[in-house]
Amino acid sequence: MQVRKPNLQHEVMIEAVENHNPEVIVIDEIGRELEAVAARTIAERGVQLIGTAHGNNLENLLLNPTLSDLVGELNPSPSPTRKPAGAAPRRRCSNGEPHRPLTCWLRSSTAIAWRCITT
Repeated sequence: MQVRKPNLQHEVMIEAVENHNPEVIVIDEIGRELEAVAARTIAERGVQLIGTAHGNNLENLLLNPTLSDLVGELNPSPSPTRKPAGAAPRRRCSNGEPHRPLTCWLRSSTAIAWRCITT
């Protein structure tokens, strides 16, 4: 479904589930709180959700309070804050079942190098 006004994307997302009974919904750029809430609602209704979110790196998205429970959470770590280049942050799910069985991210903006993890 086309979203004519970006600020109404969350309404279109819910409308798609309620009126069209999809098995999968693809969402471009989840970034606002209402879109994140709609994405959680969709996932809880058993619809497979594929979405994008933009950030400078994965840790940036994990620390974003709007997106963190859609993407995952950082584990507190006693290790030094500097990680080896390309190392993925450790993750945990603290609030019940995860909303995503698979998380993928582009590791570099200059080369196509994907990293995926399952939950």
